[in-house]
Amino acid sequence: MSLDLTLIAQMVIFITMVILMSKLLYQPLNDAMESRTTKIADGLAAAEAGQNAQAEAEAEVKVQLDAAKQRAVEIVAAAERRALEVAEEATNKARQESALIVQNAQDEAAGEEQRLRQALQQEVASLAMLAAERIVESELDASKHNALIQKVIDQGVAA
Repeated sequence: MSLDLTLIAQMVIFITMVILMSKLLYQPLNDAMESRTTKIADGLAAAEAGQNAQAEAEAEVKVQLDAAKQRAVEIVAAAERRALEVAEEATNKARQESALIVQNAQDEAAGEEQRLRQALQQEVASLAMLAAERIVESELDASKHNALIQKVIDQGVAA
């Protein structure tokens, strides 16, 4: 019987040890491992969420960069158009001013030409009068003088 009592005692001790080990060692160890597993799973989920957020942020940054590049292209194009407009306006203004300068120069030249013609006509007339006076003084006698006066009077009456 001693074998039976020893066996029962060993079984009771074994079961007691299993229960004590289960309550005092295995349960806290399982709780710690489960807690660690949960923390790792939470960390992995947070990492995945972070990667997703990073991907979304990178996509948003790319969209904003594309929009900024497009806006920059539009600004450059608008600046180029404006520069062409300003250059064209300056060219047109310069053409108008040059046409005005040419017209003024032509008007001034025409006025100067007219003034010179009048001065030349007066000079020619005075030279002709002087020459005629000298010719008349030297060659005209009384009979020729009377004939010349009569001719001028006849021409004046006929006109």
